[in-house]
Amino acid sequence: MVYGPSELKTKLPDGTALRVTEQTNYPFEDQILFKVSINRPAEFPLHLRVPAWCKQAELKINGVVANAEADHGIIKIKRKWKSGDQVILTLPMHLSKSKWYENSVSIERGPLTFALKMKEDLKEVNNTKDPEVYGKSYTEVHPQSPWNYGLYDMTEEKLDENFKVEFTGKTSNYPWNLENVPLQIKTKAKRIPFWTIYQGMAGPLPYSHIYGLEKDDNEEEITLVPYGCTTLRISQFPQVGRK
Repeated sequence: MVYGPSELKTKLPDGTALRVTEQTNYPFEDQILFKVSINRPAEFPLHLRVPAWCKQAELKINGVVANAEADHGIIKIKRKWKSGDQVILTLPMHLSKSKWYENSVSIERGPLTFALKMKEDLKEVNNTKDPEVYGKSYTEVHPQSPWNYGLYDMTEEKLDENFKVEFTGKTSNYPWNLENVPLQIKTKAKRIPFWTIYQGMAGPLPYSHIYGLEKDDNEEEITLVPYGCTTLRISQFPQVGRK
């Protein structure tokens, strides 16, 4: 089950009409609101999923803190519901990192993986090969800003200090693009000059810590955005020193 703005209309086994609306800006924000509308009080279970990345969920029913202990990732609420009841589930999000190929690192916040924000140049190209199969044209996307950055190696305890989460204030029915991105992360990074485009793609990923880049003092601020908001994606970064 994935959380998102939605509405459920159904009937209980005894024929009672039930509507549950879900209001949230998840996965960018951590709070999910459920509102119950029912034509007469009735008892039924409400099961809420707690993702594995969430260290401690918080639950309120009609403003009162409730038990948020999850059984195999599921909070089970069984009570007699009435119209107007509200449930707020909060899934506090924290920064984390993962190690990947060639000792590279990726940055996550809650359920989202982040990628480098870069300028994208879209070019329409006529398809002269098999246009009947693949269409008469296709779009090429090329970087128009630097992309060959490495991140510092650090413990997870230092992530909050070195990665600053910023909410942009933008709202949209479709947030999954660079124009409408709801949040971003800013941090310091270093360019890797010998990591260049190779055959139209990012060249082989440099292995971390073997090129002496930690001796270079030239830092730049970069911006990371949710992976799904990008078309060109650098999300696994070489490491260029330790903090």
